Amino acid sequence: MEVIIIEDETLLAEALHKELVAIDPSIKVIKYLSNVADSIEWLSNNHCDLIFSDIELTDGNSFTIFKKLDITIPVVFTTAYDQYAIKAFETNSIGYLLKPIESEDLRKVLDKFRQSRLHPAALNHLIDQLSGDSSATPAKVYLNRLILSRGNIQKPVSVDKIICFMADDRYVCAITQDGKKFFYEATLTQLEDELDPNLFFRANRQYFINKHFVNEIKTISRSRLIIKMTEDVGDDIVVSYSRSKAFKKWILS
Repeated sequence: MEVIIIEDETLLAEALHKELVAIDPSIKVIKYLSNVADSIEWLSNNHCDLIFSDIELTDGNSFTIFKKLDITIPVVFTTAYDQYAIKAFETNSIGYLLKPIESEDLRKVLDKFRQSRLHPAALNHLIDQLSGDSSATPAKVYLNRLILSRGNIQKPVSVDKIICFMADDRYVCAITQDGKKFFYEATLTQLEDELDPNLFFRANRQYFINKHFVNEIKTISRSRLIIKMTEDVGDDIVVSYSRSKAFKKWILS
């Protein structure tokens, strides 16, 4: 199987290459491409069996590649998109991998490819959905208030007053701007679907943070980030290297 990787972060491309070969030594990664322009040029004149593509590249969105070319090659997108967008991937039978990429998820998407369950023909509809084509999908409506609980007391709270959500074993806690901690009956994955991704970001498996309460960003080893909020929320909030680009784009949007 011949594979190309479209990814503007060299370390991430190399890590994906290494994982692919570890899962299936017969896989040959024949090309790394890092931007839209080079990808269009290469795919116009070459062929492969499977494409792994990041969505946000240095010179634009990788959907541009697939709008310009009549792609018949299955594509697996590597993405930091929210749960709403992921539903579009699933609906259209397009492969996707959430960053940071887990080996088991990569193995599953390769199995899906081998079973011919990745459909390139669905790309155009997917792109319409994720590009905000109003004829393809209705606008997503997000919650702006939640019912939080503390003991036997329940309280409606505006989401813009919540510093972050923290997953702790079996529970999810919401920490409000006055430093109080409340329980919320949902998982972080459910919250990703319910709250505006322009306001909240999934920093890691434990924290879902509000942009307006980010106070300080510090770079540490292996290009990871430590996020300090306006109030002490307990443990350090660490953003992995693979999520750092998505975080920086989100915080500046």
